Order: sequence, then structure tokens, then C-alpha cells
Amino acid sequence: MPRSMTLRFSPFVLASALLLAPTLLVAQEATPVPAPAPVPPPDETRPSRGGVSGFFIDVGRDYRAWFTMDTTRTLMVGTAAAMFVRPADVPLSDRGLSEIEDGLTAGDEYGNLSLQVPLALAWWSIGKATGSRRAASAGRDLLRAQISATSWTYVGKYAVGRTRPNGDPRSFPSGHASSSFAAATVVQRHYGWKLGVPFYALGIYTAASRIHDRKHWLSDTVMGATVGIAAGRAVTLRVKRRAVHVVPARVAGGVMLQFLVDP
Repeated sequence: MPRSMTLRFSPFVLASALLLAPTLLVAQEATPVPAPAPVPPPDETRPSRGGVSGFFIDVGRDYRAWFTMDTTRTLMVGTAAAMFVRPADVPLSDRGLSEIEDGLTAGDEYGNLSLQVPLALAWWSIGKATGSRRAASAGRDLLRAQISATSWTYVGKYAVGRTRPNGDPRSFPSGHASSSFAAATVVQRHYGWKLGVPFYALGIYTAASRIHDRKHWLSDTVMGATVGIAAGRAVTLRVKRRAVHVVPARVAGGVMLQFLVDP
């Protein structure tokens, strides 16, 4: 029998939870539990192909995976969260993180593709060299996630054309946030929360550094994190994780949500 946990939420708590919604989405299964069918969907079951040509075929599949209910759900919640925090953009940029002196400078380096791409390639290469299929698959997925996240981030940047706090163009969404959260999502999907939590902490640190340096507004980083999470989930559809089902129910005095985790 699945284990159950019951929580009650007030409207204030539900509103506050939007701030954490993109990150919390990764705790769900990449796709809903399918009904029995003769042939399962190929993107959920087909293993990644080997070789250079196979890599680029999988990159193409990653783009198609964006047009799924899983990605739609992630983007809808992340967009709602970005809209929710947008009123805090200017106050936070003017008076919030600007009070911190020099404690967030490393975020600019960590979220940059000049670090994330070599990190992915090194992870992939070490996995291949040591015969670790898990590490090789994770490194391969890290690289695919960076390609996907960067592509969709720049689609958003040129489509929206938002000005940064420092006056530079193409603020929305944050590329550093999308890159770091894409990496965190892939790591969490392959290795679980023990390794995923530190990587998400690095993603939050990176996003905070971009606000501190007046390179981005808060809502830019929330949407960047959303794009990164969606990219990380898209490249790991085949990774088997335990499903988490959310079952709402009315109770006296409010609403109850039951989180059922498959054994």
C-alpha cells in the first residue's frame, strides 16, 4: 500500500508556496502514471542512443518533449510564480540584496555556460572512462539539458525584450538561473535528493547573485529556474522515479491534500 501524508493549507500558505513552485515540481513523476496500454509511449521508454548521431537525435527528442503535459504544467506554475513575485522586482533590486557586499560573486561563474558545459562533458567522460553507466548517462543528460535550456531561454529573451536593472537588454528569463537549475534537475533525477539538494542550493545562490549584481530582476530568475527545470525534466523522461500522486479532498474547515508515494 502507498504511504500517505495529510496536510492542510490556508490561502496564505498556498500563495506563498508559489515562490517555491518550480523547484517543488521536480518531486513529481515526469509523466502521469499511464493506463495499461499495449505499447507505451516511446519517449518514456526508449533508451538514449549512443554515438554522436544518436546524441543529436536525442537532442531533437528533447525539443519535442517540451510539447507535453509535463512541460506545460511546469511552465504554467513557473509563469504564475514569476507574475506573483514581479511586484517585488524593483524594491528587491534597489534595497534588498544590494545590501550584501561581496558574498555572491561566485554565482556569475557557476551559472555560466563556460563552466556548465565543461562540467557536463567531464561528468560524461569520467563515467565512460570508469565504466559507470549511471555517471555517463547523467553527464550526457547534463549536456543535453544545457542545450535545451539555453535554446528556450534565448527564445524568451528575444521575444520579451525586457531591460535589465543595469540598463542592458534581454533580461527575461535569466540564463544563469536556467543553466544552474537545469543541471540541478538532471542531477536530482539521476541521483536523488541527497545530491539534488546541494545542486538546487547552488541554483538559488546563482539566482541571488544575478539579482545582487543588478543583472536580473527577481521574476527573471524565477522564470529562468522554471525553464531550467523543464529542460532537465525533458531530457530525463526515461529515468524511472517513484511516482507521487496528489489527491485533493474536502474536509471540515478547509481542503486536504494527500501525497501518496508508490512503494
